Amino acid sequence: MLTVLVSPIYAEDPSLIGRLRSRFPEVSFVGIGRESAFPSAVNEARVLLYGGLTKPVLSALLNQAPKIEWIHTGTAGFDWLMVPEVEARPILISRTLHAMDTPIAEFVMATMLAHYKNLPRLLDAQQRRAWEPPIHGELYGKTLGIVGAGSIGTRIAGYARAFGMRILGTKRSPEPQPGFNSIYPPTALHRLLEESDVLVLACPLTPETRHMMGYAQFQQMKRDSYLINIARGALIVEADLIRALNERLVAGACLDVFELEPLPVESPLWNIPNLFVSPHCSYRSPQVRARVIDEFSENLNRFLSGEPVKNTMRHVTLGY
Repeated sequence: MLTVLVSPIYAEDPSLIGRLRSRFPEVSFVGIGRESAFPSAVNEARVLLYGGLTKPVLSALLNQAPKIEWIHTGTAGFDWLMVPEVEARPILISRTLHAMDTPIAEFVMATMLAHYKNLPRLLDAQQRRAWEPPIHGELYGKTLGIVGAGSIGTRIAGYARAFGMRILGTKRSPEPQPGFNSIYPPTALHRLLEESDVLVLACPLTPETRHMMGYAQFQQMKRDSYLINIARGALIVEADLIRALNERLVAGACLDVFELEPLPVESPLWNIPNLFVSPHCSYRSPQVRARVIDEFSENLNRFLSGEPVKNTMRHVTLGY
């Protein structure tokens, strides 16, 4: 019998692990905890459904689970899995592709609308009981640049097109893509910076993208543009963003991710004008974990039948 280890964020929900057991009665699903005291079944396990484990706990688990040959992660990226044990062993890694597309794309649209419809100003006026009607901006006709035209970026593009926006994107393979007016290679990032009214970072964190947005890049953006990062905090040089906002090189920004999380209370980012701080929650929705189970189930069917699993990591050195 195949033994599948299930991380606590799924194992602790009876409806989720129950769904797996009802779909695969011939498979043994063993829940594990958040600490490194594991059940004896880990010795025979071949598959791990990953989510919510720290890297030290994941390393300890893999050291006690020598037969693991496939890890499926419910995270948006593979970087949470990159521990020495994974890199040293021929472990197949796959991820859930679409579980977080919808909540993140909706968050991006909400953030854009909040900026253009002056919601922070309106809330401030309400608290002061001041009747101060502003002139609102419109998304219609604006240009949205999406750095990373993957599954999340594509969902954002679809929603934005419904508002009449022009959509530009970057992708390693810059072939035409439905929903985008133009797709550029990463080397043409300056095109997005120069043309975009709103710039969304939705790309993986790799050696190539780390600190891709520094002061020089902010200087290339429109002075009335807005930046949204829902990918990884280290894509941005945070000190340079602070400088750019203070110098009004850009009109504002929303950060849902940070280089150090949780964001320390002493961080200057908390109090920068026109910066909206969100505690890495754009993906959070009651439906996300159920979608992870559904996509994992599809891959588990393929694994059991000897077919290749989908959405595997393609570039080990880049981490996606």
